[in-house]
Amino acid sequence: MANELWKEMCSYADTKLDFMTKTRQDFHRFAESGWHEVRTCSLIARHLKNLGYEKVLMGRECLKDDARMGLPAQEELDYIYQRALEQGADPEFAPYFKDGFTCVVAVLETGRPGPVIATRQDIDALGVLESREESHRPAREGFASVNDGEMHACGHDAHAAIGMTVADVLWKYRDLLNGTVKIIFQPSEEGVRGAKAVAESGLLDDVDYILGCHMGARKNGTDTQLGFNYFMNMANAKWDVYLTGRACHAAAPEEGHNAMLAMASIIQGVYGIPRAGCGDSRINVGQVTAGTGRNVVCDRVKMVMELRGLTQAALDYLEPYARSIIEHSAAMHGCTAEIKVMGASPCAPLSTDSFVDELVALARKLGYSVEEPKACPNSEDYTYLAQRVMAHGGRSCYFSCLSDYPAPGHATTFDIAEKDLPNAVKFECAVITYLMGITIV
Repeated sequence: MANELWKEMCSYADTKLDFMTKTRQDFHRFAESGWHEVRTCSLIARHLKNLGYEKVLMGRECLKDDARMGLPAQEELDYIYQRALEQGADPEFAPYFKDGFTCVVAVLETGRPGPVIATRQDIDALGVLESREESHRPAREGFASVNDGEMHACGHDAHAAIGMTVADVLWKYRDLLNGTVKIIFQPSEEGVRGAKAVAESGLLDDVDYILGCHMGARKNGTDTQLGFNYFMNMANAKWDVYLTGRACHAAAPEEGHNAMLAMASIIQGVYGIPRAGCGDSRINVGQVTAGTGRNVVCDRVKMVMELRGLTQAALDYLEPYARSIIEHSAAMHGCTAEIKVMGASPCAPLSTDSFVDELVALARKLGYSVEEPKACPNSEDYTYLAQRVMAHGGRSCYFSCLSDYPAPGHATTFDIAEKDLPNAVKFECAVITYLMGITIV
């Protein structure tokens, strides 16, 4: 019976490819970046309610208000809400997601004893201006982002479609399952800003197992379907730095305080920080906004930067060093500096090692082609969720659904092959069913 149940789940998931393709392309076209995901959340909530889910947590029910990082200004949030309504947000559910409370959680309570299992699907877009070249499939086929400067360049549109389909499959076979499943549609993973607010909401405090799913690039010439991560990823700090000086005529520069000079000193200084012996590290100044004219001494600068450490000690070494450089470089040129923390994630395991081994073995028994588990050099705020669950003895596994990418993640020409999406749905459902104690192989 159990094997038949698994076969039926797979067959049903395959029938949802058209839904996943259309949903993923719709979210791609109306891309919403971190804390903007009003339209996305409202359509996810509508889908869950239409399926029959009675318990759908929305907005403030699944986020701790003061744990949200990098929240946009209220004027921006107001604009985004109106834009979402104009672009087809569900008017019944959109109000739940106003003011940056953009999170949805589907809760399936079977009423039968069993574990509490959570899955995380991140749903936000990146701050990328999407290519309009004919060679870029979304542009050619008419689903490139209509929101300039917001693009699904990392597959989170696919993650949302995967999570919605997992919810569908589990609901259809709910009478044969046991325990509780929480499917978390998380905002603002880019910039590592959203998971902390989910973790601190208390949503995970009864969770026994948590799964993180992400799209990943398949190696050229292979047919691998899944990838797994064993190790810690890089601790991360995202900063916005504001420098304030005094403007004056460029013909009399001594009458001003040049914030541009302070910025130049800062950039040279932070890139010159000696590498730490306690772990690999990274610093990047990714964007600078400065100046008002060629004959005006610059009085205001905004710098967008990040710091990463492959160990927590490496990041702890970098942060005070970089702060000192910023503050003293500003003072050297008669300017002031303000540092705003816009996001952060700890150096912590994404997965419980033994749990990864168990699920890799399960995937291979199910016939999946699996990459050897490896370290992840990136940063991911899923670490907050994993930490919360592991703290009370729960287990975590972070895996990737592999697809053919025409360009690397975060590129203006990023895309995925939707044909690979059912693999992720089937495997998530397989793991959930397996953790419920139902034999599937």
